[in-house]
Amino acid sequence: MSFKQYRTLDLMIFLGMYALFEYLVIKAATVWFDEPYSISIMLPLLAIVIMRWDRYALLHAVVYAILFVLYQGGSINQYLIYIIGNLGFMATLIYVYKVGKDRIRSNFFNSAAYLVVGFVTMELSRGIASMIITGAGAGVILQFLMSDMLSLVFGLLVIIAVRKADGLFQDQKQYLIQINSQEKQDGGWQDE
Repeated sequence: MSFKQYRTLDLMIFLGMYALFEYLVIKAATVWFDEPYSISIMLPLLAIVIMRWDRYALLHAVVYAILFVLYQGGSINQYLIYIIGNLGFMATLIYVYKVGKDRIRSNFFNSAAYLVVGFVTMELSRGIASMIITGAGAGVILQFLMSDMLSLVFGLLVIIAVRKADGLFQDQKQYLIQINSQEKQDGGWQDE
């Protein structure tokens, strides 16, 4: 399998995971249990995909927003607001390039800061988009921040868990080079 095929397959798996799990979370909150609050997996999955594939997460940002609004039965305005908000999340690439993926992954505070930066840029972008598209006041930014606070807490728990998993919260090109190097040192596969 080529690197390009691996990247495509990996990105498709994350799209599929998001599509299935977000659907289940939304149905559980709105239909099965009729809860006023729900947790979205959008934030941690976007954070993981950006760590794995950098700018290739752009497609995920758009598709996640579309699916989220579709599952909620939202309006055209909501599609625009959530797409713009998720594209705002892509600004975390600046943090990633400045701090470095290894330092983000290896340090708890850098990992948490990475997710918080993503959360704030996403919610700020949604709020500004809402102000422009719907004419809402500046208070809508605070509404977005507060309404998704549980998703931030959940996202932090997910990132704490996955940052220690070998290769999951890591640049995939670097990870594959590391695996290949280890195989060469060990002499490749051996039957026992």
